[in-house]
Amino acid sequence: MNRQQKRTLAILISISAALILAIAAVVTRHVLQARSLSILLVFSVAATACAGAVVFFRLRPRQGTVMFDERDREIQRNASLSAFGSVFFFLMLASFATAFILGEKASIPVTCLPLIVAGAGIFYAYAFFVSLVIQYGRPKKGEGL
Repeated sequence: MNRQQKRTLAILISISAALILAIAAVVTRHVLQARSLSILLVFSVAATACAGAVVFFRLRPRQGTVMFDERDREIQRNASLSAFGSVFFFLMLASFATAFILGEKASIPVTCLPLIVAGAGIFYAYAFFVSLVIQYGRPKKGEGL
């Protein structure tokens, strides 16, 4: 497993854990009415995200190794394109789903719109890093299977 794969897995694990903790915070706040527990969970979301960032930046390359090559550039480009396409699909789905769920005459508060954009940003990061993990798992051209 190379350095980029380790960094990608660290970010994926921290994003996944932070999303699970954020959903748990919302559920404890609105369903269970436990305000103090939800505040604790929000702080744990921030701590999880910071831990992922620390691991991401602490994984340094070994001395004398190549940090980036042509294959890495192509993988980054493909990951960006796939993440952009999935975010486009997410925004399209979010806009149509609200119309179908709420009805034609319903309205959405303006305060929900930044949440949709934040969700799109998280979705982009998640799709980008999942695409990186998938592409780094493939063999290089000419290596066979």
